[in-house]
Amino acid sequence: MVSTNFDANRAWLSDEDLFQRLNVKDSQSLKDAMEEGRLQKKDELLVIKRGAEVHAFSTFQMAYHHTAQGKLAGEPYLVAF
Repeated sequence: MVSTNFDANRAWLSDEDLFQRLNVKDSQSLKDAMEEGRLQKKDELLVIKRGAEVHAFSTFQMAYHHTAQGKLAGEPYLVAF
């Protein structure tokens, strides 16, 4: 059974970022990324969707940054990996 109780004594919170956040300011189509060699068919993606808008992130890149933030469908988002 998974506990839904939050125990603040078990949390380690820092005033500073441990990893460099990926601030998403621009994007490109998957087709263009593949044609430019920035993405391979074997690459795994982390996909987020809000409304009709979709963003995909390379899990290789997300393993470095761990978090990405930006706007999707006009609303702010934060995704953690």
